[in-house]
Amino acid sequence: MKKLSANYRLLSLAVCTALLTACSSNSSVQNTNTNNGSTPASTPASTPSPMPTARVWEPSGGNATVSYNESRPFLTLIPNLDINQISGVSQGRELFVTNWTEAGTGRALFDGVGPLFNAISCTSCHANNGRVTPYNADGTTTDGVLFRLGDKQGNQHAIWGGQLQPNVIINNIGLLAEGSVKVVGKTDNENQAFWQFNFTPSDSNQNLGDINLGARIAPQLLGMGLLDLVTNEAILANADPNDSNKDGISGRVHWVNEDGQNRIGKFGWKAINTSLRTQNATAMSQDMGLTTPIHLDSSCTPNQPLCHTLPVGGSPEISDESLTAMVDFMTALSVPARRINNQINFDKGADLFEQVGCNQCHTPTLKTGTSYKFSELSNQTIYAYTDLLLHDMGTGLDDGVKEINAESYEWRTPPLWGIGIVAKQPNARFLHDGRAKTIEEAILWHGGEAENTRQKFKNLSNTDKQNLLEFVNGI
Repeated sequence: MKKLSANYRLLSLAVCTALLTACSSNSSVQNTNTNNGSTPASTPASTPSPMPTARVWEPSGGNATVSYNESRPFLTLIPNLDINQISGVSQGRELFVTNWTEAGTGRALFDGVGPLFNAISCTSCHANNGRVTPYNADGTTTDGVLFRLGDKQGNQHAIWGGQLQPNVIINNIGLLAEGSVKVVGKTDNENQAFWQFNFTPSDSNQNLGDINLGARIAPQLLGMGLLDLVTNEAILANADPNDSNKDGISGRVHWVNEDGQNRIGKFGWKAINTSLRTQNATAMSQDMGLTTPIHLDSSCTPNQPLCHTLPVGGSPEISDESLTAMVDFMTALSVPARRINNQINFDKGADLFEQVGCNQCHTPTLKTGTSYKFSELSNQTIYAYTDLLLHDMGTGLDDGVKEINAESYEWRTPPLWGIGIVAKQPNARFLHDGRAKTIEEAILWHGGEAENTRQKFKNLSNTDKQNLLEFVNGI
């Protein structure tokens, strides 16, 4: 396995120290705690207020909250890291931002990408300002989106496997990339929404057959360590798979068999990864073609023999030490503070968020457990606005691709914190496949368990809609 050199450690430490200086100077200081993340500020009993009393909002990420930085809202670190934590975090950051090369290029720590892959770096998909735009103006795709391959029964493509690899390293043995995808349009017939793709295989003798394409855009990265620490008890408390309370919401845990044990999936659009460690390892394997201690086998399938004849960058290409450093960096990612431009409208929006039922899936609060490595993340109340459960989102958002035990129409509730920052970016996209250009459009494409909430939102006055959206944009 590859080892990190002493020189590299010193360089990484210097880089991370500089980064920490920039990102940990301030943290949001706000107090009080209730179910929805706020509590009315007290006023003297003898002095009635003619206006509704403004709420005081707790920091969204607890101890991991930092002041909002418009130029670099994401990929910043939690404040006041201990000196013993800095080295691993810095090493992980360098692994995260580097452009990986193919095996044999003389970069022992950073080689082995491919032979088939989606991107050559983590930042190809996850940017400082949020997400990389998934689609170009002409409909062609970027590194900001990948495509799952499957059907409603969970079968994968016989040759290409479970994820399309549109890129291939330069070689002279005839190995081809698997194909390219272009968006050709969408239809929306009152919640019967379909995102249409045109697929072109690199080998004209191959095709998709009965296998479907499932687009997955890259999420913004913040508070990942907090989500990793959310307890099973906190997730199970919100689960209601049989809708026993008859409210129309039947969120369920995605149980994933891992090392012979059933564990709760937390990460990914369908909650297919149970921890930040498996999430990182899966992304390195499927997106970049790098082997890890968790995925020792190449991402090439047995039916791609040429792929297995090319040199590798180590066994595995990501050492256990490097994977741990990556996890440390991701764990240390902060949460930007709320952006409240108009307190009254923001508070009204918070009320409306609950009144129409958004909070039934986008649960305001979760609780973290104990971290023995990053103690500042332990026992925090966080406001990510997710229950981390799978929900039936209706036929309009059914892309025909089942992943592990998550049906093709089921999606993990995505966290909403920081989504308004993403919305400010040019060409922002929302939902799992990026079909929605605005947050409002994303709401209107909800169906299934969210159909009732969708209808309530549609029936709001324009003023109430704007207040609700102002709240979502600020959390």
